Amino acid sequence: MKTSKNLTWFIVITQAILMTWSIASSILAAGPASAAIISYVLFGAYVIHALVFRHPTMIKLVIFGILAGLLELITDHYLVETINNLVYPGNEAMIWSSPAYMPFAWANVLIQLGYYGILLSKWKGWPIASVALGLAGAMYIPLYEHLAKDAGWWWYHANVPMIFNAPNYVIICEGLISLSLPFLLTRSSKNSIASGIQYGVLAGIWIYLSALLAYWLGG
Repeated sequence: MKTSKNLTWFIVITQAILMTWSIASSILAAGPASAAIISYVLFGAYVIHALVFRHPTMIKLVIFGILAGLLELITDHYLVETINNLVYPGNEAMIWSSPAYMPFAWANVLIQLGYYGILLSKWKGWPIASVALGLAGAMYIPLYEHLAKDAGWWWYHANVPMIFNAPNYVIICEGLISLSLPFLLTRSSKNSIASGIQYGVLAGIWIYLSALLAYWLGG
């Protein structure tokens, strides 16, 4: 996939906005509405960028991210209803077992991490990029889960081993998901937008399989 300085700055700035919003929401205990606002606004910004600038990488990342995010609803249902670990407040619009904003929240994170995976792959190749992004994803999650709990976005029952507010299996799962992104996105970059759809679906399936494997290992 092609990268550019302008697109890199756009991704970095939007990620900084997301983190700042998350920290502020945590401090203020802002509730699920704040998660919905940032998820919709940020994804809307990515879609507008893709439509206005026609950057092929952003177009494919948006398609990849939203398809994987929609399929992640299956994983959420597993965490909420099957293993009874993930908890959402419930006083919000829902799709199945998840807040309505969740596919867009996942798309935003996958767009950001995916772009970094592309940059790392161009620099060091996808195998090294996969390891680096996997480790980064696993280390980032405990902080984000802590912010989400204090913000009132979601939390976990203490019925599994945890590191602070993050279950061990969630940390493993997020590491496995991040690990896959450089490979999936460097493969999809070599073909048409249709391959972005294909690999977005594969990413959604991998998210579910990662959750099953991670729970078996760390739950």
